[in-house]
Amino acid sequence: MAVDLLIPKETWACRLAAETLYYASRVRSALDGDDGLENEEGRHRSLGDSAARLWLASALLLATNLIWILAVALNLLGPLGPLSAGILGWVALSADLPGVALLAAAYAGLTREQERTSSRLRSAIVWGFVGWVVLSASWRFLLPLTTGTDVQDLFAGLLGANPGTLALAKKAWASVQEIFVAWIAAAGLFFVVHLLIAIDYRRASDVEWAKGVPAYAWLLGTGLSFVSTILIVAALLPVLGGGFIGSTFTAGAIGKLLVAPNIMLSGYVSSLQLGRAAIAARRTAGRG
Repeated sequence: MAVDLLIPKETWACRLAAETLYYASRVRSALDGDDGLENEEGRHRSLGDSAARLWLASALLLATNLIWILAVALNLLGPLGPLSAGILGWVALSADLPGVALLAAAYAGLTREQERTSSRLRSAIVWGFVGWVVLSASWRFLLPLTTGTDVQDLFAGLLGANPGTLALAKKAWASVQEIFVAWIAAAGLFFVVHLLIAIDYRRASDVEWAKGVPAYAWLLGTGLSFVSTILIVAALLPVLGGGFIGSTFTAGAIGKLLVAPNIMLSGYVSSLQLGRAAIAARRTAGRG
C-alpha cells in the first residue's frame, strides 16, 4: 500500500491517544453506573443512552470499512487529488478504535438501562471490545516504533516495495513477530467477542435493541477476517528469513481487504438503522 503521508505521524498518534482515552473513560463510567455523558454539555448529551452510542459506533465502523475499500481501489488506481491509499489507510487504522469503544459503551449502557445488576456475558463483550482496542492500538502504532518505522512502511517493506524498510524488519525480526502475534490476537479476540454477541442476541429480551443486531453477519465477517489475518501472516513470515512471500497471501489479502469489509458493511448498515429506530422508540416512549 502506498504510504506517502501528508499528515505527520505524531499528529495521528496524539489524536489516537486522545480519542482512545476519552472513549475508554466513557466505557468505565457506564460500567460503574455513573454515566457522565448524560450530564455533559449539548454536543455530548446525545451519547447518554445506549441506542445513540450504537448508532454512532455503527456510523464510524461503516465509514471505516468504506474507507478501507476505497484505499484498496486507490492503491490500484493511484491517488485521487489529495487522497492516497496511504492517507486513507491511516484514517481507517484510527477511526475504528473509537468506533469499537463506543460499541463497548453501548453494550455497557444497555445493561445499566435494563437494570441488570450482573451480566457476565455483557461484561465479557464490553471488556473484550476494550481489549481489542488496546491490542489494535499496540500493533498498529506502538510496536512498530521498536522497528524504527511505522506499520504501513513495514508492510510495504515486507511486500518488496521498500528495500530499506525490509532491512529494518529483518534486523528487528523479533519485534515484527510481536506485531504479528498482537495482530492475530486482536483479530481472534474480535471474533470471540462477536461470538458472544451472537449468544447474547439469542438471549436478549424483545425490548432490547440487542435482539435486533446483525449478529450472524458480524460473526461471519469477523471470522473471515481472523482466518485471513492468519493467512497473511503465514505468507509474510518467510520474508523475514530471506525467503519469498507465501502462496496464502493473495487469499488472505482478498479476504481481509475486500470480502470481510463488504460483509461488515452490510452488518453496520443494519445496526445503524437499528440504532436510529431504537432512538426514535426511546423518544416516543419519553413523550408518552
